[in-house]
Amino acid sequence: MVGAGVAGLAAAASLHRAGWTVVLCERAAARRTGGYFVRLAPEGLAAADRLGVSHALQTRLPADGVITGVDARGRTVSRVDASLADDPRALALVRGDLEAALWTARPPEVAVRFGTAPRRIDLRRHGAEVVLDGPDGAAREHYDLVVGADGVRSAVRDMVFGPEQMFRHEFDQVVISAVLPRLPGALRQGDYVVPAEVGRTAHLMAVAGHDPVVFFTFRAQLLGATGAQAAARAAADPVGALRRVYGDFAGLMPEILDGVEEAGATHVDTVAQIRLGSWRRGRVVLVGDAAWCPTLYSGQGSALALVGGETLGTHLAAHPDDPEAGLAAWEEAHRPAALAAGSAARRSRHFFLPGNRLIAAVRRAALGVASWRPAGRVLRALAARATGPGGPGGGATRAGDPPAAGAPPERSDVHPAATSGSRSLRRPALGRP
Repeated sequence: MVGAGVAGLAAAASLHRAGWTVVLCERAAARRTGGYFVRLAPEGLAAADRLGVSHALQTRLPADGVITGVDARGRTVSRVDASLADDPRALALVRGDLEAALWTARPPEVAVRFGTAPRRIDLRRHGAEVVLDGPDGAAREHYDLVVGADGVRSAVRDMVFGPEQMFRHEFDQVVISAVLPRLPGALRQGDYVVPAEVGRTAHLMAVAGHDPVVFFTFRAQLLGATGAQAAARAAADPVGALRRVYGDFAGLMPEILDGVEEAGATHVDTVAQIRLGSWRRGRVVLVGDAAWCPTLYSGQGSALALVGGETLGTHLAAHPDDPEAGLAAWEEAHRPAALAAGSAARRSRHFFLPGNRLIAAVRRAALGVASWRPAGRVLRALAARATGPGGPGGGATRAGDPPAAGAPPERSDVHPAATSGSRSLRRPALGRP
């Protein structure tokens, strides 16, 4: 198992449960902590429940949270109750919550090697020969299965499936994220502020019990370059890039940028999707963003990672004498949901980051309508009708049958702390209320 993120930890637990001996390799020298805001959709919460970690997950978004839209001059243009997007089966939390829960619950038999990454992977008829670079040097080892859960910049994918440029589809946008040392202005926990103009937006989330998180998305051309070149320039000087793109914003933005500079650590990348014709090759399989990254615009990344990882062992256990058949069945089950998430992200990106004045005007008008309480009640009712059973593998089951892989559980099947009173920022609330 390569990668100790959400997908890797979920897959490691699932494979161990299915009877596999698992070695988990992580390039970083220690487990990463913290993280940014994510929405765990019902399918992901169901997978967390099957892994036995849902009791450790609680919402970080207060029930009275408000999404406030502002323009470049700092003027409020919309105020939408976060409860408009209420889905009691989903959770609003930070990525570190998921990883911490999975890490704490990992089976003790799963061997963990930090500071270790593959240098070479050679496919064999019944497995793969892997050269691992670790703290004590390089070692060649044989494995019956290699799982690449090492993210959008997957080294496993590069070595086995081909170079990244074959599968990476750029949106020609840059994303920069950071955890701020304090809340700017008079914000309080639960506030969600979205400064937005054509070609540039920011999302500041004051989540409960965690330092505020912020991420910026903007068109690469605002740095005078294409996607990859713009990201390289931004990575070399994140604060300088942000001040160049957002320096004319008023309101909270100057204090937000000062907070980013004080925080120091930032994450910079382009917004891009990963699309492969197949996620498996022989006894090597990709999971999570390494296989199907739909981008942050989908709102499904964490759920897909949990469901994909958690059900991998289930499908392999159903084919004990033919692992490749198990991998094929697993991919067939999960590909529709991944494709749907990618398609949704491509549609919503224009509202998430308006590309011209017309789209910006439509977006602002829609948010304005949602700010009107009578309209908000209607939209809330429509949202409630839309959140029926579904998700990857969902469908009707007979009484007493276990839930299908990926199906959201009934409320009674989930630890109360995981869902009681939870609110979530579903992607439509951010872009299309």
